[in-house]
Amino acid sequence: MKTFKSLTLEPEIAFRQIAVMIESGLIFSVVDGEDSSDLSDCIFHLAMQYAEAAHDYARESRKNENSSRNA
Repeated sequence: MKTFKSLTLEPEIAFRQIAVMIESGLIFSVVDGEDSSDLSDCIFHLAMQYAEAAHDYARESRKNENSSRNA
């Protein structure tokens, strides 16, 4: 199973985990303090990278699926 930083790239699970990351980033962003703001930025950046990796994996899987059907 392909992963991104030990997180699965399977769409059903990845999309839920990305949503949880965004939610936690939002919680940290409303907490007062510079450290909380930096942490929320890191969480949002990680969620963005994870979403890109999940998207690439889904596109690759679909491409491989279509290739095997045409063979």
